[in-house]
Amino acid sequence: MKRLAFILFLIILAACSSDDDSGSTDEDNGGLTDSFITAKINGNDFEAVPVDRGVSTISAQLVQNEAFFTFTIAGIDLGVEITQGEAIAFSLAGTSFDLVTEGLQINNPITNPLALQFAGGYSSNGTEGENFDFDTDGSSGFLRIDMIDKQERIISGAFEFEVENSDTGEVFQITDGIFNNISYVVN
Repeated sequence: MKRLAFILFLIILAACSSDDDSGSTDEDNGGLTDSFITAKINGNDFEAVPVDRGVSTISAQLVQNEAFFTFTIAGIDLGVEITQGEAIAFSLAGTSFDLVTEGLQINNPITNPLALQFAGGYSSNGTEGENFDFDTDGSSGFLRIDMIDKQERIISGAFEFEVENSDTGEVFQITDGIFNNISYVVN
């Protein structure tokens, strides 16, 4: 199952354009670009920004049909080698993407199975690791939408969750998460 989740994560990363022009330098933001994902992982800094190193470091994708939708945002904080680093992904799912509006906040645990759902994931191995652990039971965290432009397909907000490594039992607390001006594709 973990291998399938990781493969899905890589497909999502590959589906997004690596020549996204939303990553221009923002001098007033400490060097971060307009488009970024930041968080703390057990208190340590995580920063995914668009870079030109042959791999997409930020991606977002909306998949929808008549019955439901899934919306996934993923980012990789690359190490010196592009096969090293950490990855964060989080997904939102529900019956209609029309329910995703500015100011929406989803708090876990979800008690209504028909409500919007949110889950987060983390991998300490970045682009080549086998362990991508998800908070599949939705027992912790939140996802908040601070800005969404559905015509331009750009979204910003905040998130927090924790995951447990299914092999070691180690718990990763993902806190202070921000995603800013993330462009998304619709499939």
